[in-house]
Amino acid sequence: MWNFPTPLPDELIYSTIARAGLHHGIQSPKQLLDEVYQDRKVVATIDLPSHLNAIVHLLERTGCFTLIDLIYKHTMFGLYAPFVQESHRQKAIILMAEQASGSIHLMLGLNASRVPNNTKFHYCPICIQQQRETYGEYFWNRAWFLPNLSICLKHNCSLLSQDYIQQQHRHLFLPLLPNQTQDSAHSYYKEDFILGQMAVDLLQLDPQSSPSYEQWTRFYLEIADAKNFRRGNHVCHDQTYEQVINKFNDVYLKSKNLGIDPDQDTSWFRSIFRKHRKAFSFLEHCIVWSSFIPEMSPKEIMQYVGSISTTPYFVKRPISTENVPPIKIREIRQKWQNIVLLHGVTTGRNIKSGQAIYMWLYRNDQNWLLTFNSRHLSQPQVRKNKVNWLIRDFSITKELFKVLYRSNDDLACPRMSKNWFLNQLSKGNSISKHLHQLPLSSKFLSTYYEDTMTYQIRRITHAMIKLGYTQSSTTDRWRILRLAGLSKERITQEAQIFLNMICEKKIYAH
Repeated sequence: MWNFPTPLPDELIYSTIARAGLHHGIQSPKQLLDEVYQDRKVVATIDLPSHLNAIVHLLERTGCFTLIDLIYKHTMFGLYAPFVQESHRQKAIILMAEQASGSIHLMLGLNASRVPNNTKFHYCPICIQQQRETYGEYFWNRAWFLPNLSICLKHNCSLLSQDYIQQQHRHLFLPLLPNQTQDSAHSYYKEDFILGQMAVDLLQLDPQSSPSYEQWTRFYLEIADAKNFRRGNHVCHDQTYEQVINKFNDVYLKSKNLGIDPDQDTSWFRSIFRKHRKAFSFLEHCIVWSSFIPEMSPKEIMQYVGSISTTPYFVKRPISTENVPPIKIREIRQKWQNIVLLHGVTTGRNIKSGQAIYMWLYRNDQNWLLTFNSRHLSQPQVRKNKVNWLIRDFSITKELFKVLYRSNDDLACPRMSKNWFLNQLSKGNSISKHLHQLPLSSKFLSTYYEDTMTYQIRRITHAMIKLGYTQSSTTDRWRILRLAGLSKERITQEAQIFLNMICEKKIYAH
């Protein structure tokens, strides 16, 4: 594509591609993909796009944009990169350069996060007027897409939300056209501005290596220690809870899906002050930072965490039985053997008589204990089939027929592919993984799915009806093709024959 637009400050790559389509007058999403990526299967992704090497190639003439520049300055990558392992950060960058197949969100923890992703488009009504005055056009600013924070920090106001939901068309790059939609304002809390500022500061960080889990563990123990909330290696969670609640009330935390139950031992808030074994979301980190160290900026925090020694904080004590009399070792081993033979390993270490023996062996004779236990593990029971697949197959097939009857006469319906049918069901993703156990459903999908040829003929028919034609001529061909969203390059042979028949010609009129 010639004259690909240059990304504006803090503009999302998604927005740059949408502006490219607008500048070149390209209405077809697939045609835009052809021009930009030479690939019609690329999914329009707002926050963490892939295939960025293609964009770097289009911007070579500027000499200003490298792959790292695009990732850190024009995507939401900066919100997640500091909190994952360095190997994951590096791999995510590689995936964003080429085809990722959705694995970036999985790798960075977005799919399992407690913080919901944005599903709608947001913008600030004051910012867009300034964009128009400064740049002469509108664009999507990445500061408007902070997950769970629908505010504009620059103007201290709520963002407006467009009715269009991205999932309605997975290949469409939607430009910002505020006058074409009915927009609604979002409610917000004053605490949103505290977290929002920290999130924007994270986005502005320069590319850097991610701290290790050991460094994050040491850091959170240190900030608890600075408030005198530690007793040896134990963190006083009641006191840390009070510290956060004084800054963010419980109603606010629950509104962000980050409520803290002070009595729940496995809550995210307690886990963040323990040994880190997984990444936490940027909001969870920012809540703790602003409660314990509000005077430090995210940049200063990241510099400090990166400087912490990587020596593991929890050092495993060496295990040795050199100073224990051999007769005592034999006695305790025999007691544990008797308990395991009578109750099994799992039950044996939970009963009163077995707890102390198990703990002594674990601390003093661990190698023997683990070897013995591995030989006496109970055999797993054969899992019973909890699902009657025959009944489920009948039920799913009935639902599929309902979808077919409901949509069969709708000429404007999207292509009724196998995936489309499954997506109309409440648990389509789960069903797609068990089609080998659902013969009737599989037969339905193989019989009633709509191939490309049939879909194109239906689109041509719909265009004819929409144009109100009862008879057509060769001069009407371009109107039919345009309304049907087809071109001479992409039309199938069967659809071409059908179009020729209704236009009473055998070849295209040029």
